Amino acid sequence: MSNTARLNTYRERFPGVRIEIHEMTTAPQIAALHDRRIDVGLLREPPDDEPELGFSTVLSEPFVAVLPAAHPLAAGRTVELARLAGEPFVLLPRDHGPGLHDRIVGMCRAAGFTPEVAQHAVEWQTVCALVEAGLGVSLAPAGIRRIRLRGVAFRGVAPDDVRTSVAAAWRRDDTNPLVARLLEAML
Repeated sequence: MSNTARLNTYRERFPGVRIEIHEMTTAPQIAALHDRRIDVGLLREPPDDEPELGFSTVLSEPFVAVLPAAHPLAAGRTVELARLAGEPFVLLPRDHGPGLHDRIVGMCRAAGFTPEVAQHAVEWQTVCALVEAGLGVSLAPAGIRRIRLRGVAFRGVAPDDVRTSVAAAWRRDDTNPLVARLLEAML
């Protein structure tokens, strides 16, 4: 069952509960959980050093290469990571999602190079738009394929042994039963 379907099931079971969605990257979600501005987060690559927070994986997916459609590497079905050496990259800033940023840089280093970051962008739509504009290439979670831009090609990567995860996150000391029910619906 998709996260959207799970959320819809929760809303049907608890129609009087107001769910407010805030679009945030990982680091701001962690801060918002600690500050009690949000009750539950969905974040990519949860940190290991947050003992006050609980995490449970709700999605695991591979990475894809994000290329301008006219890029020579877009002609194939997959891209060998090593072939991205020397390309300018568009990446999320490390301070917004250190786990994901480090995972992408680690993939590149395992392929023999360190990515040259030409541009940072906080939202995946912006990453894709900057790639479409020819400002660089990127590596992203496969779910990014839902973003449809005519000038962007998404290709599998080789090796394809690295995955990224999305986890539900919550405060371990939260006793709100509605939060517990939401987590049950999501997990």
